[in-house]
Amino acid sequence: MTGRGGTPPGSDADATAPDDRLLMDTYMSQYRLPALAAADRLGIFTALADEPAPAEDLARSRGLDAHGTTTLLSLLTALGFLTVHGREHHLTPAARAFLLPGTARYWGPMLGLGWDERCTAVRHVVTNGTPHGYRGKDIWRTHGRSPRQGELFARAMHAHSAAPAAALADRLDLSGCAYLLDVAGGIGTFSMALARRNPGLGATVMDLPVVAATASRVLADAGLADRVVLRPGDMFADTWPAGQDRVLFADVLSDWDDERSLALLARARGALAPGGRLLIHQVMPDDSRHLSPTAAGYSMALAVMTGGRLRALPELAALLHEAGFPRYGTTPTYGHYALVTARPDQ
Repeated sequence: MTGRGGTPPGSDADATAPDDRLLMDTYMSQYRLPALAAADRLGIFTALADEPAPAEDLARSRGLDAHGTTTLLSLLTALGFLTVHGREHHLTPAARAFLLPGTARYWGPMLGLGWDERCTAVRHVVTNGTPHGYRGKDIWRTHGRSPRQGELFARAMHAHSAAPAAALADRLDLSGCAYLLDVAGGIGTFSMALARRNPGLGATVMDLPVVAATASRVLADAGLADRVVLRPGDMFADTWPAGQDRVLFADVLSDWDDERSLALLARARGALAPGGRLLIHQVMPDDSRHLSPTAAGYSMALAVMTGGRLRALPELAALLHEAGFPRYGTTPTYGHYALVTARPDQ
């Protein structure tokens, strides 16, 4: 089984190719209009014109969800419609000129022409604080009920992860690592790339049963079925294999809120062998949160689809410390991605 260009799935032959920022920038741009249209319809610009405010204060005063509002304002700031001073959000000149009802150049009617399902999803997460998923249906339950949708999602995540996985494998030192647990690893994209680079590595990929058939075919075609083992299961409910030298979360924690992320971190700590390390590989926004429209758009996509959040390093570090991982370091790896390596307290 090969892609259109003849490259087998999971191949890391393109590890030295340009990074995927152009693709990420383009893909995440799909949330720019929905963010702007939803903010206009919710009266965000009028409210901030009258009284600049921190995101949580604005949410409280208008009866909105705090996380959804923070995510929305971060994206609007990254796009240049808001600016932040002392945590208060202010309108930029462009927003004041074109986004206030009653003015001659108000763009509201034009934004209304572009209203679609994604705009509805953004408004939903800002007002209710719950993910919209697939047209209002939970994505994980949908995958369980529809194998075709689950396989489509798994293949999309492989396409999204293949290049970052190759880059991580090229940079990550796994000398002395015999056992790696790839949590929610999909069809094994990261495990395959790491196994190719490290002949002594054996990996276990844990993910929902719906991806097992696809993963089995891909691993067999890649010639890695003897070293990358599938473990179908629910990462929140089922037992994790113990004695792991490394536990990898690749684009996983950002799918979940703090409570469930802490639960996963606690399970990871219990699965590690003495001296083991936790690996977190994900898009890492700048600590200022609003410098990258792509990272802010990604955070909106997570909020809309899964109810998750893209955390800057200080937020992630706070979760790690609470979960018993006080020592950590971070390294930029690829495009918008970074690797966080953490050690549990002894």
